[in-house]
Amino acid sequence: MRKSAYLLIIFAVTTFASVSAAAAVRQPAVAGQFYPADKDRLTAMVRGHLDNVGKSPDIDGELIALLVPHAGLVYSGQIAAFGYKLLDGMDVSSVILIGPAHRHRFEGLSVYGPDVEWRTPLGSVPCNDSLCNLLLQQGQQFRVLEQAHAQEHCLEVQLPYLQTVLPDCEIVPVLMGYPDKATIRLLADGLAAAADNNRTLMIASTDWQHYRPASQGWPMDSLGMACLENLDPDRLEKYIENGQVEMCGGGAAVAVLKAAMAKGANRVRILRYGDSGDISGDKNAVVGYVAAAIYRASGENPAPRGETTGDDFAKPAYDLSNDEKIKLLQIARESIKNYLAVGSVPEFEVTDKLKEPGAAFVTLERRGQLRGCIGHTVAAEPLYKTVSTCAIQAAVSDPRFPAVGAEELPGLDIEISVLTPLMEVASLDEIEVGRDGLMISMGGQRGLLLPQVAADYGWNRTQFLEHTCNKAGLPKDAYKSPRATIYSFRALVFGAKELH
Repeated sequence: MRKSAYLLIIFAVTTFASVSAAAAVRQPAVAGQFYPADKDRLTAMVRGHLDNVGKSPDIDGELIALLVPHAGLVYSGQIAAFGYKLLDGMDVSSVILIGPAHRHRFEGLSVYGPDVEWRTPLGSVPCNDSLCNLLLQQGQQFRVLEQAHAQEHCLEVQLPYLQTVLPDCEIVPVLMGYPDKATIRLLADGLAAAADNNRTLMIASTDWQHYRPASQGWPMDSLGMACLENLDPDRLEKYIENGQVEMCGGGAAVAVLKAAMAKGANRVRILRYGDSGDISGDKNAVVGYVAAAIYRASGENPAPRGETTGDDFAKPAYDLSNDEKIKLLQIARESIKNYLAVGSVPEFEVTDKLKEPGAAFVTLERRGQLRGCIGHTVAAEPLYKTVSTCAIQAAVSDPRFPAVGAEELPGLDIEISVLTPLMEVASLDEIEVGRDGLMISMGGQRGLLLPQVAADYGWNRTQFLEHTCNKAGLPKDAYKSPRATIYSFRALVFGAKELH
């Protein structure tokens, strides 16, 4: 990982810290509540979380932004540490912290600086006065609201980690009031202007679904994470607006993703997902937590996560028995049925093979017509959970179709495609229609078609490439551009008809 990077620290919270005109001190507001007030205990907790991460994940490129949670550190701190571990030893001078206001309602954005230093039991953190002033000059919606920051926790709980991994950095603390579209756009533009060198980082802090059963909240969080991985802030904003995704700092997260993309980000990696039930043991009412890295991958056209080469690509997607295939189809159908009935996902008993990480798509058809298709190209979760999540998303979240009704379920045909890792295509001659699926990436736009699509329509190689370009919203001949990168993959495809 390159040691210089842009990092946008956006925190999902609804309050702002106290602002003062000159050399003000923002005292800790939630020490002893959200984290230990004793210096030694806090140091041990933070260092323990970072040590538990082990070796930092390899981010092959320049880090631009992080998303981290902001609950009490006993619950969310270990997840946040997967993001902060990336910063340990980086050459970073300033961090822009952004989150939603939890305790003080207002419109616009509040910057708690300049001439303010923030204190925790670990010491003081100064504001970067010049960057604070730069944001305050972006428009009237950027203001200094002391009362917004006075009792807010979303930014404060990030400081112990920053003080540990970046002890000499300065901060720019920003709270978002009501997250309307205009404010999100203004914040994104302001952040892109402020993070103008590779020693300024952006971090977004947000908790995800709130107080739902874990089986019900996971599909919502997964849908939001898919938007991140697909670099699709507009769809994430839409899902937050209509309630398909819950993020208390969603507006901040959307703005950070947009700003990071404006600075050249072309990859998002989910570092860790979890919920409060992992600590409390109570999975009946949990809060979701995500740590994610937004970065510019090395090279002009980086390959997606999961890229592989050579012999690895020649291996089948999965060596599944007929019983395991049948089980996955049952999981897909039962997940949709239960979600439509009661809004949650049942627990499933599966073989060890189905517990291994797997990437998959779930396709729904009714009377021979497509009714929904959603998938994950990255093996980030156990295969059975990926299938369960994608089945629900295909039924209720495919933007091309209205949500499936319970009365339709008996007539739905379900097809599952388990994917190999994506591999960059060196020569178009390598592509074999009927065997390979394709994904094209260019200028932040991506489109993917499964291998069975080309076979079903009888396309030749050129037609397959053209339709993949159309799926990405690109001109049909965009695959010829030197700026385009083409990936191929194979799939183990099965449905009920093939197994009986």
